Amino acid sequence: MGLDCYIVHGNDREKAFTHEDDPRIKDVTLCGGMLSGDGTDGSFRGKVYEPLIDELMGDQYIWHLPDEEDAHVTALELKEQADALNEFLLAKCEEEPVMGLPLDDTIVYQYKGWEYTYQEVQDLELLLRCASERGAVMTVWW
Repeated sequence: MGLDCYIVHGNDREKAFTHEDDPRIKDVTLCGGMLSGDGTDGSFRGKVYEPLIDELMGDQYIWHLPDEEDAHVTALELKEQADALNEFLLAKCEEEPVMGLPLDDTIVYQYKGWEYTYQEVQDLELLLRCASERGAVMTVWW
C-alpha cells in the first residue's frame, strides 16, 4: 500500500499548499503517487521519502499517522524534518566534495532499490521548510 503526503494550509485543511502560496517550490520535483503530485502542489509519494526521514529522525513510520480525523504533521515537526535534511545534505557535501561538478545528480542516499539524488533531497527539504515557515501542516493517506 502507498503513502501519499499532502501539505495543506494549517487553518484550512481542504486547501493544498502550492507554489502559488510560496513560489520557491515552483520547481520542486519529487516522486508522485497515484493520487499525489510532484511536490509543486504540496503533495508527493511519502512511501519513497519516509525511510530517509525515519533514519534522520530516529523513528519508524514517522509519517504513518493514526487514523484520526485531525492527525497531521505539525509545522514545527516539518521544520525539524527540514533541518534534519539540511544537516544531512551538508554532511554529504563534506564527506564527498565534488570538485566543480554539478552536485544535483549525485546519489546521496539509497534504500531498497530507490536512489535519492542531492537535488531530490534538497527539493524535499525546501518543500518542508517552506510549509513550516508558512504554518502549513501535512496530512497523509495510506
